[in-house]
Amino acid sequence: MKFNSACKALAVASAAAMLLAGCGGGSGTDASDKSGAGFDENAKTTISLAGWSLDMTPEFKTLADGFHKAHPNVTINIKQYSADDYDKQLTADISSGAQPDVFPVKTMVKYVTYADSQGLADISDIAKGFQGDKHIDLNGYDHDGKYFALPYRSDTWVLFYNKDMFHKAGVEEPSAKWTWDDYTKAAKELKEKLPEAGYDGNSVYPMYMHNWQSVVQSFALAQSGKSADDTFLKGDFSYMEPYYKRALEWQDEKYTIDWNTSFTNKVQYQPQFGTQKAAMMPMGTWYAAVLVNQQQTGEADKFSWGMAPAPQNPDKKLPSTPITYGSPTSLAISSKISGQKLAAAKEFVKWAVGQGGAVELAKISTTPAYIDDKVTEAYFSPEGMASDQASKDAWSKHDRKMEVPVSGASDTINSILKDAHSSIMTGAKSPSDGLKEARQNVKDQGILDE
Repeated sequence: MKFNSACKALAVASAAAMLLAGCGGGSGTDASDKSGAGFDENAKTTISLAGWSLDMTPEFKTLADGFHKAHPNVTINIKQYSADDYDKQLTADISSGAQPDVFPVKTMVKYVTYADSQGLADISDIAKGFQGDKHIDLNGYDHDGKYFALPYRSDTWVLFYNKDMFHKAGVEEPSAKWTWDDYTKAAKELKEKLPEAGYDGNSVYPMYMHNWQSVVQSFALAQSGKSADDTFLKGDFSYMEPYYKRALEWQDEKYTIDWNTSFTNKVQYQPQFGTQKAAMMPMGTWYAAVLVNQQQTGEADKFSWGMAPAPQNPDKKLPSTPITYGSPTSLAISSKISGQKLAAAKEFVKWAVGQGGAVELAKISTTPAYIDDKVTEAYFSPEGMASDQASKDAWSKHDRKMEVPVSGASDTINSILKDAHSSIMTGAKSPSDGLKEARQNVKDQGILDE
């Protein structure tokens, strides 16, 4: 996919104006140029790490403490940002040269903008050590032949389901061979049989479909069988139409709370599944940790649950490996540091991205980007975690596509598609008309070459 120019593509991102001194630059800083003699294990060193919601998001302290345990002479101080305004605050810090030594790139939608900001060090030397490693996916990180961040966690979307509800209703549990048609068929059975099994037919649903646009759009993109370069990045969203028709059918048949009720009433997905108001729910793997914790604290009911692969596109041949989507969270290094501080930062990122950090994250039920047998064992070890083989396979064996393509135009396109999502799901526009309007709106932005 071609763009009118690098400057024009970056101009559509609201953060770019603050991040970029001008479109002519943007190659970043090569960390190897300033790394000196390399990491000195015995030197007392302090580096800073950005994080958010530290009281509810233990991954940052877990990584800092885990690395300090392995390297006692390195102290990592965590700088807290707002979870909601993280990109805005980090953008301001990068613009003023005050960014932390190591910081997450929260979503891949922003990766190109950050990579072109000259605030990130080139860490291609670290990436080289992971290339060809089957336990981690670096797809999407090569930017003009360089790497400016690497993934440390990578949640993917699976199907959570309530084993007890399926058993009581006498409905067969989800499997790796399910398509979205099978999912719809199971929802119909559950709607008929759950009341007979003692569940309130007025408040308990076969499924819960959350109101995020990704629940429809990203599954469609991942499973369409077409390249994002030929669809999403060309403003052609017709591949989403069958997915929207199914989503509308689900709410029309009352298999799920309708989108308008979910959005207007700010319905939270955790209690919908956790208090057994829904028998199945597509959601990111991060929810597993939440559910385990809430079942222990009493915020969620006690019931048996599992994970299955996301249902597959019924219009395509069933793939050998289930196709789903996700959005990795990455670590980048400031281009402003050098010497021992830079060497320590690189050593930390290498550890956090690899097996060492992955095992520590898995122990707190956080899905790391690096997954091998040792990591899988750690992830499924906590009491209350679904531990059947089918759940393990759903968590670890999949073909993960990007939630949104990595491109300078993605942020703007995604914003336009968010508006299309609400107009379609409320019935204001038909799927066909809503997606055609989105295509025209993208074309009107002038970010695509026709």
